[in-house]
This record gives sequence, C-alpha cells and structure tokens, in this order.
Amino acid sequence: MDFEKGSYFINHYKDVVNIDLTSLKAEMLLTKNCLQNFDILGIKKVVTEDVFPNLFKLIQVGLAIPISSATCERSFSSMRRIKNWLRTSMEQSKFTDLSVINIERDLSNKIYKDKIINNFAMSL
Repeated sequence: MDFEKGSYFINHYKDVVNIDLTSLKAEMLLTKNCLQNFDILGIKKVVTEDVFPNLFKLIQVGLAIPISSATCERSFSSMRRIKNWLRTSMEQSKFTDLSVINIERDLSNKIYKDKIINNFAMSL
C-alpha cells in the first residue's frame, strides 16, 4: 500500500473512476496500518466501499485488468491459429465468423451441430 510505487497506475485510472488523490493517500496509509500482512482476504475484509471508497474503486480496477487482457490475448491467438490454418484462401467475413466461433468456443460447443446441418440441408 505505497502511494509512490502505485503512482503510475493511480494516475492512469484516477479520472476514469473519479478518485480523490488526497483521500486515497490517507486511505492507503490507514489500510497499511490496519493490515499485518497483505493477502487478498485481509484486504477484502478491511477495504470496504463504505469505509475506503477511493481505495475500493482502485482495487476493483486492478482485479478486473487480468480478466479483460486475457480475453484479448485469447482472441489474438485464436485469430493467428485460424489464419495459419486457412492462410489467404478466405474472405474477411468468413475469417471474422470463424474467429467468433473459436473465441467463444464455450458457447459454440453447446450448439446442436446436427440440427443446424439438417436445417441447412433442407433449405437446399
């Protein structure tokens, strides 16, 4: 809970989540004095939105970043895999459609593929 060490992160997100820097410094100092060790459960118990609103917002942003960046990384690796497989033999729309299916494979694996194939065959 060092304001100086986290200054780049704090300055980057202070306007996005509307953080008062003076209050944040005080909240960080109080939290540092309240906690003996900095584990996530201890921080979760002490840092509540009612008591430390600025620090609470900043911690929420910090915890959400790995999730949002993992989705982007997964998207790029999926696109690279599809592009290598098909190279330049496809249109952009087909590439986009295949990318969405691959990136959202948790949902696409639940689709009844046989039913879609039968509907497509009946329409011909």
